[in-house]
Amino acid sequence: MPYDSLNLSTPTPVLSWANHDLGHEEEKMARNVASLPFVFKHVALMPDVHLGKGALVGSVIATKETIIPAAVGVDIGCFTGDTLIPLVDGKTYPIQELATLGKTIYVYSCTSTGRIVASEAIARLTRHNAPLVKVVLDNGEEIKCTPEHQFMLRDGSYMEASQLEVGASLMPFYSSTDKDGYTLIQQNYSGRLQKAHWIVARSGLLGKVPSFEGQRTVVHHKNFVPADNRPENLEFLGNNDHSFYHRSLAERNTHWQSPEFENKRKLALAIKAQTPEGHQYYAQRGTNNILRYMQEHPDHFKESVAGNGDRGKQYLVNYNKSLKGRAKSQEIANRFYTCETCGDEIKSPIGLHNHRKYQHGYNHKVVAVIPLPDCEDVYCLSVPEYGNFALKAGVFVHNCGMAAVKMPFKGDRIEGKLKKIRLDIEAAIPVGFSENKEIEKDVDNWQGWRSFKDLHRGVQNLKGKAIKQLGSLGGGK
Repeated sequence: MPYDSLNLSTPTPVLSWANHDLGHEEEKMARNVASLPFVFKHVALMPDVHLGKGALVGSVIATKETIIPAAVGVDIGCFTGDTLIPLVDGKTYPIQELATLGKTIYVYSCTSTGRIVASEAIARLTRHNAPLVKVVLDNGEEIKCTPEHQFMLRDGSYMEASQLEVGASLMPFYSSTDKDGYTLIQQNYSGRLQKAHWIVARSGLLGKVPSFEGQRTVVHHKNFVPADNRPENLEFLGNNDHSFYHRSLAERNTHWQSPEFENKRKLALAIKAQTPEGHQYYAQRGTNNILRYMQEHPDHFKESVAGNGDRGKQYLVNYNKSLKGRAKSQEIANRFYTCETCGDEIKSPIGLHNHRKYQHGYNHKVVAVIPLPDCEDVYCLSVPEYGNFALKAGVFVHNCGMAAVKMPFKGDRIEGKLKKIRLDIEAAIPVGFSENKEIEKDVDNWQGWRSFKDLHRGVQNLKGKAIKQLGSLGGGK
């Protein structure tokens, strides 16, 4: 049977054996799949091809050194390479940089009930030259992603970026640093702040939380950096053992803590700083340290520089005492502002800020969704356990459902291993007319089942089977 080569501007061609003319959405979906970086030679469309989720049902996608366990039903909405992702090590990274690592990272995820957890993830390049939209939030952050990427709403459900309405409430990610340098994360189900190392521990990444007889269990940072909450940097200790360990370190290093050593160190640094090379070195080093500290500890930095305005204090005092200054202050103080979350009218901008902080505690409203004229390569994370991750912008987004796995062996060895891989996949994901043996609670409680009563009686009778097959690959037609 002859095929048509679709005229699509993609890295790999699309060959169609379809028995009907493809619509705009079908062509768009074919183009998206043909832009995946691991597609081999071409994408083939079978005679009964039709719309799926992420990929066309009835499409054949050959891959090189990669296996896609379920090409139909994947979500390949993704983000531009400069999108910042906060990791549990206390730093943020562009997603493109994470994709070059090719190894497991640890991100923050959120359950549907609003509990923030730590989870494993891996970043990948997912599409070339993808169309984009820009989602603008009420905290001033802007997120560039593909139109179909899903954002987590405040109620735990998801909605595609292009479908978000102005004022839509997203699941917030709020973090800060306390006076001791520990990372604090706001738990959305309670509004309370929790130390990030305990979030990692309670997420099971350190194993079972042990008990120590006569002691309280604490989490110790091996490298003494309180913001670094990577699982390999944390360990459980009893509080008494923990205190003894820190005291022993101080006692063994009394020389390095002594005033004599500190004075010698300062003198050596001062001498080096007076040389041209030393001055340039410390100036550059100081600038880099300040910029990094501003990014990693914004709250403490603002607190540290709070007194820098003393030089302009007298000018402000004189202005505020003048007739012009008093009139301006009175005008600002008596303005009313509408809270975008609850609609309350709040007097003065300071009052609105305090209202947001103490009544709601988050910024996560959508201000605008703007289609962009440019296309870019895009990236995403796979988060197997929870299916979502936090952005530095302060919201949670759906992970990439595309489970593409690069194989560690060459083509001449794949024949024997491919069968086992397929059997493992089919054992984990019901295929054809198979059903899930156990029904997940979330599936049984899904509100969408109510709409079955409005459907044809023949469809209504299939509700029981539909519940058992939700989450499977289905049996086709």
